[in-house]
Amino acid sequence: MLEVLPQPERQSEVLNRVLKRIKALHADSTVEQSDHERIMEGMSSQIIGETTRRAHRALIRQEARRLAEGKEKEQWDDARLAREIAAMKQDVTAEMFREHWFESTLSTHDAPIHAATYGSSMFRYDLRTLMAEDPSPDRLKEFGWIMFDVNGLRSFKDCTSHEHTTRFLRGIVRILVDPNGPTRSRLQEDGIDVIPMATGGDEFVLYLRGKTPLDTAHIDGTIASFQREVSTNESLRTSLDYDDERVLVRYGMPSRQQRQDFALLPHRERGEKLAKIRATLPENFIPSMAGGGALLEEGILHAVETDEHDLLGEENFLSIREKIIQSTLDLAESRQKRNKEADLARLRETHPRQHAFRLRNHENRALQSELTSARARIRELLEGIKTH
Repeated sequence: MLEVLPQPERQSEVLNRVLKRIKALHADSTVEQSDHERIMEGMSSQIIGETTRRAHRALIRQEARRLAEGKEKEQWDDARLAREIAAMKQDVTAEMFREHWFESTLSTHDAPIHAATYGSSMFRYDLRTLMAEDPSPDRLKEFGWIMFDVNGLRSFKDCTSHEHTTRFLRGIVRILVDPNGPTRSRLQEDGIDVIPMATGGDEFVLYLRGKTPLDTAHIDGTIASFQREVSTNESLRTSLDYDDERVLVRYGMPSRQQRQDFALLPHRERGEKLAKIRATLPENFIPSMAGGGALLEEGILHAVETDEHDLLGEENFLSIREKIIQSTLDLAESRQKRNKEADLARLRETHPRQHAFRLRNHENRALQSELTSARARIRELLEGIKTH
């Protein structure tokens, strides 16, 4: 994806204009239905049954009665009661979603992680509640989205099994969800709340919410810090042993027929074949992730530049919100892919065996081997031409 943002001198004007439009569309959307009712319908219908929704509404009514009693005792005015009830509804609803959306198959009882739907829905939830607060443009910097993609997972699975790969990924989950880890602790000190999510077989996402505006240094620093945590984690580093015969057999002989033929070889030939496979692998396994992220502010600017009508077309609050959220996610994913490509290019020049292992599957490795051989033959031909 081509990353397109307005020129720096235009960005402030663009953000002010778009924010004014989003506020107006939000105000229009609350005429027929309150924010809380819309949030409940939009989010809970995806994952929560009617019985749970009834229990949630009963809890809201109970808490509202308690606050009404507090009004009498504390002599609040009606405006104070309305604010207290609105805040209570938001807290109760958010807690309900947290309790019901630990859906990822990588979750364990002591390290639960949300599915991706939770984070994107919370992003929508937060933007709706933010617009009700008449925010300044700076508040658009309070939200960020980071995407990680585990490098070489296909090759890792080639070497082991689906079960072992799942255990490896759960080790990464433990790093991302640990509130006492170095990265999470630093974010907490900076007043940044983090929602980690597992979005696919080898992909993870972080939704960041700051109490004060974030900047690209927060995004880049968080990515680099989690990458260091993963790459230096001893448990993850020892999860794949290239000297293990079972690893060599699975990696170097992907088909059942190849493994059956190998088993029939004399002991010495088997040893020679394993040594050849081992020589193609790196010295040690180093777990790693590609990462990229974007601020909501950047997502809005990108959406304006890529939208046919600069977000001034026939929009309503839901459609404009979807465009800017999707634009933020797209920017993060694009930057993550560029990070992966840049790292792969670096490894091709500096650590060719690491590069070969990173390639996604046996076909890619075979094609890369053929390409390397073809390049060598071309170099030989060119040298021969020069000598004549």
